[in-house]
Amino acid sequence: MSETSKLKVWSRFQVEKNGSVIKFRIQDAPPDRKEDVVDFIMTHSLRDEAFYKAAGIVNNDEAKTEFMEMSKMFFDKQPHLISICCIDDDSDTVGEIIGLSIVIVSKTTDNFDDFAKHLQIKTKEMKNLFDAAKVMFEYTGSKNDYVQCHEGRGVVVRPDYRRMGIANEFIRLRKSLCIEDSLPMTCAWMTSIGTQKAAEKYGWKTFAEVSVDELEQKTGLIFDTNVSTFKLMYTTSD
Repeated sequence: MSETSKLKVWSRFQVEKNGSVIKFRIQDAPPDRKEDVVDFIMTHSLRDEAFYKAAGIVNNDEAKTEFMEMSKMFFDKQPHLISICCIDDDSDTVGEIIGLSIVIVSKTTDNFDDFAKHLQIKTKEMKNLFDAAKVMFEYTGSKNDYVQCHEGRGVVVRPDYRRMGIANEFIRLRKSLCIEDSLPMTCAWMTSIGTQKAAEKYGWKTFAEVSVDELEQKTGLIFDTNVSTFKLMYTTSD
């Protein structure tokens, strides 16, 4: 059995750029590509994701190492549903990752303090990140009508493949993942104009909304972002 046929392919689509047609495939990440997934996040997400940027992780090598080690630990301890985008060259080979989307199963019984108390955070930048995450957790009570759901842990696309609809396709497919796992709802904090517009395009609604100004006051961080508010958005499986 080939490498690809063991994994679910969620979508195939193509984009025309500079007179050429590029074919893409979104599928489950192969289990043996976790190192590549972490490397991709380290290379492309730390500089661009709103909370990682605000925490300043990319500016401190010790914080980057701590982030990498903690990410690997989370992947090992908690099931993550990782979808990747790669070039679809009509072969069974899973090529270079050019985009990824990560979700976890979230429960109403999840408690941020219980989760964080076992962590030994060493660097100021990682403390910044977890302090900000705790603030954001305060706004998630509105989703507690759902005992279990999918919760987004990021969408990131390689810079040279952005504006080709890849992030939009990841967000569109989150509903399909939700249905596949027999869960009633999938949600995520949308912290950029692109993800907010994509979610609105596919009929996502808003659980909670918080202004960037309010977050800066509560966290003491500065957010370099193209939106004035962050939105906790969701779509249901029906």
